[in-house]
Amino acid sequence: MTTSSSSAPRPHPSVRPGAPHRESDRAAPPSGPGPADRPAPGLGTARLLTTLSALLVSVVGFAAAGIAVPDIGASLGATAGEQSLVVSVYALGFAVPMVLGGRLGDLYGRRRLFLLGMAGFTLFSLASALAPGITVLIAARALAGISAAAMVPQVLATITASTQGPERARAVALFGATAGGATAIGQVLGGVLLSVPLLGAPWRSVFAMSVLMGALAFVAALRRLPDTRASGHRSLDLTGTSLLGLALLALMVPVSQGGALGWPVWCWALLGASPVLFAVFWRWQVRLHRSDRVPLVPPPLFRLGSYRVGLVMALLLQSAFGAFTFLYAIATQTGLGWSPMRAALVLVPFSLCFLAVSIGSGKLAPRAGFRRLLVVGGVVQAAFLSVTAGSVLLQGAGLRVGTFAVLLVGAGVGQAFMFGPLVGAMIAEVPPAAAGAASGVLQTTQQAAMGLGVAVAGGLLGAALASSAAPTAQDYTGALAVCMLVQAAFALVFAVCALALPRR
Repeated sequence: MTTSSSSAPRPHPSVRPGAPHRESDRAAPPSGPGPADRPAPGLGTARLLTTLSALLVSVVGFAAAGIAVPDIGASLGATAGEQSLVVSVYALGFAVPMVLGGRLGDLYGRRRLFLLGMAGFTLFSLASALAPGITVLIAARALAGISAAAMVPQVLATITASTQGPERARAVALFGATAGGATAIGQVLGGVLLSVPLLGAPWRSVFAMSVLMGALAFVAALRRLPDTRASGHRSLDLTGTSLLGLALLALMVPVSQGGALGWPVWCWALLGASPVLFAVFWRWQVRLHRSDRVPLVPPPLFRLGSYRVGLVMALLLQSAFGAFTFLYAIATQTGLGWSPMRAALVLVPFSLCFLAVSIGSGKLAPRAGFRRLLVVGGVVQAAFLSVTAGSVLLQGAGLRVGTFAVLLVGAGVGQAFMFGPLVGAMIAEVPPAAAGAASGVLQTTQQAAMGLGVAVAGGLLGAALASSAAPTAQDYTGALAVCMLVQAAFALVFAVCALALPRR
């Protein structure tokens, strides 16, 4: 069923460029108080940075928490499965309601959802910092993830609704730089805070950091964040929301927990049910659209070739990167005995380069075009990852930090030309009225792909090491090298897919 503030159905705005394909694709007049989306009101630097703060806070907090998991286990006496839940329940809470968060922002105001999400994230991060036991911590992390799902989709949706042309290219480039740079920032800050015995246990400082960042971002948003929403009628597809939530849970729960639990039968049953639930969800969306009601995800969105192909490319990029980040942490800390701080610092040159090139890609995109940058990025990353993998295989347990860090810089250049321009290419034809749904679907795909990459990498690593009674450092570095070769292959497929995008 769908719920609405009025029984009269209203059509959903078109997401197809040019003339509307059918009457139900035309935009309805604004409903309710507050500003509707207008043509590119613009984002100043202060407003843009405030908008990006939700992405920064959520990614930094997630990355830092991943570094803190071993200390959490030692401090609270948590089992390996409970430690993994500290990370995975946040990812589940983040990914599953993401599309709903974007849609609610479309309907009731993106500023409102941003503020509600940021307030919840800050409060539940405080609950995490003060958690007396592992059960409370896991619950608080799940609720923090749900809060992040309310605020993060508003970032890209606000950019889409408020910018166009070169300004949008610049904003999207900063979006990509924030997403990539925040991971390294979180890892480094996590390593620093874990080295300082504050608040009784170092891991509590990691969550206290999220509280401080969240509070500052909330205050800034009160003053600076623009208020946008979609033109159209206030209605929410509750049946579609439930079906999508069940489909994502059926996918994400086995992906995140299957390896730790030894892949019981119910995990495989859920994985088998997931595509069926996605199919039922999609049929329901098409049915609502054809009857001139408002679906959670507008089917015309997928008539856009750049958006459709871009989702496949996002799946390739994020799943490969998720596998790499997981295996890098395991290989360097468990296999080579590096400290969390050392492992994080090796990635700093990669991240700084990613940040700088991402910002520069915003200036290049209007001249070179998204398509060309994406092809170049895929080829460059594939080349450097292949060379890096060969170096890791040759050096093995004697892996030299300097050589490894320098080679990863080249891979960072390639990835910077892949991430930001991909987002720009995908949203180029998306109108403001569908910005929230488009952002939610994209970011849900990214989160699910990251989880899938980690799960597959973890399963393959476990199988490879099971045959060895005492795995050596060479075994771990070999697994990392193989992962990078697979990532290089994905980068080449990514470049080929980019050739299918429109020239712009």
